[in-house]
Amino acid sequence: MKEFLWKKFVKDYENYKDPEVRARYTKLTGTLGIIVNSVLCVIKIILGFAINSIAIVADGFHDLADSLAACITLIASRIARMPADKNHPYGHARVEYLASLLVSAIVLIVGYQLLRTSIEKCIHPEPTAFSWLMVAFMVFAILLKGSQALFTIATGKHINSLPVIAAGTDNRNDVITSIIIVIGMLLNKFAGLDLDGYLGCLVSLFILFTGINLIRETISPLLGEPPDRETVDEMHAIIMAHPEVIGVHDLVIYNYGPGRIFASFHAEVDSRGDILEIHNVIDRIENELAEKMNINAACHMDPIVVNDPTRILMQDVIAKAIMDIDGVESYHDLRVVPGKTHTNIIFDLVFTPGTKTTKDEIFSRLEEAVKREGEHFEVVINYDQSFI
Repeated sequence: MKEFLWKKFVKDYENYKDPEVRARYTKLTGTLGIIVNSVLCVIKIILGFAINSIAIVADGFHDLADSLAACITLIASRIARMPADKNHPYGHARVEYLASLLVSAIVLIVGYQLLRTSIEKCIHPEPTAFSWLMVAFMVFAILLKGSQALFTIATGKHINSLPVIAAGTDNRNDVITSIIIVIGMLLNKFAGLDLDGYLGCLVSLFILFTGINLIRETISPLLGEPPDRETVDEMHAIIMAHPEVIGVHDLVIYNYGPGRIFASFHAEVDSRGDILEIHNVIDRIENELAEKMNINAACHMDPIVVNDPTRILMQDVIAKAIMDIDGVESYHDLRVVPGKTHTNIIFDLVFTPGTKTTKDEIFSRLEEAVKREGEHFEVVINYDQSFI
């Protein structure tokens, strides 16, 4: 069904990584969310007051929050596509994250107000009327909202949009609260248990939980997250597809919002190669990353002396030594610099952030491994942190 809707309403739907096509996906889910949530919101609030059910009224206001979230997502998507300007040279794509924070704030306010009302009803309970029509409508709402939630989440994952995924997740949570309300209505009818105030509290807490979770998910990319493995592997494949490149390291990806990704990396090349030809290869790699992945990349070229026997020996020694050191991921930029009294073995070591192994411990173990090949070897380590 989702593929049918994408094909029907999204022009050029297969090119979903393009910012314009991505915006069409967002517009589709946002428009659908506004229509569905607005209709359910109005009906639930009217019927909820009619049968004196604070739980159903709370669920209706939850739909209202979802509808506002869809509106904000649509507006944010439009702003995010604005071109870079003098004050924002990296574009405006991160406004989507700010939109998610705004939606989260609305959800928290709604949840807090409804929790207060629900607690008051628990303290001063009032009888709730039962209606089979209301039960039927709630079941219909569950099926409708559930379908919308599945479609929205699937679309958000398809285009890698945090606000769309958040909206779908919120819709899915609303389905769960609606199911709880229906169970409470049936318990009231057949067991005489009027749990409306308590169910209202439960729904309100669920709304608050959703708001807090949305804030946590939004703050993380604003602070800076590692790139997903798929992006890293695709970049690596494009770079290493050029035989002139021996290796790649120091890959750093900067996310300025969906569709606005910048990257830098070091490409190892044979020091005996033609410098102008290698420069042309680097240019081609940067252009390929821009065309195939929409990534603005900058490459630093590292010349490597590939036929140095001491370097070849040390490659094997260091590779074996770091295998047994916890927290060390890899090494790169290995250079052998001979002198009158000793030979420096210089390299960069990549360690995992938060590792318990100290730099002194790492240095001692690597120095021991290198000096087994000759006392004249001196180890010089530059420590790098992995950003992927």
